[in-house]
Amino acid sequence: MSAPAAAPHILLVDDDTDTREVLRLILESEGFIVTPAVDGLDALQQLLAIHQRDPRTPCAIVLDYMMPRFSGAQFRATQLANPGLSDVPVILVSAMSDIESRTASLRPFAVLQKPVNPDRLITTVRQAAELYLNRKPRAN
Repeated sequence: MSAPAAAPHILLVDDDTDTREVLRLILESEGFIVTPAVDGLDALQQLLAIHQRDPRTPCAIVLDYMMPRFSGAQFRATQLANPGLSDVPVILVSAMSDIESRTASLRPFAVLQKPVNPDRLITTVRQAAELYLNRKPRAN
């Protein structure tokens, strides 16, 4: 009998406490393990720490685009520049109406409009996590 697969680990980044908590509760209710971060800098530190313990985690990042101190765009640019982290899929969330055109260069897995539809969030995160977990390892 094989051990059950671990629940997908998600890094959740949003500077708004209420939004972060609601998204965390939605994701955890679907069985995801969620690590919250308050901005892009906190997220980068969390991502490096998590990834060092287990290079297969997190398997998706839900990332607010507009944040003080270190924005979602700054986080994503830094992540893309790091070969060990660049393939973790990012789901950008924002209240901006033209967010998709502004973020194409950041190569997000998906872009969701705030307020985020819970069903769409769950479906999108599940798809991103499955894609990441089923990817082929890179050749060294």
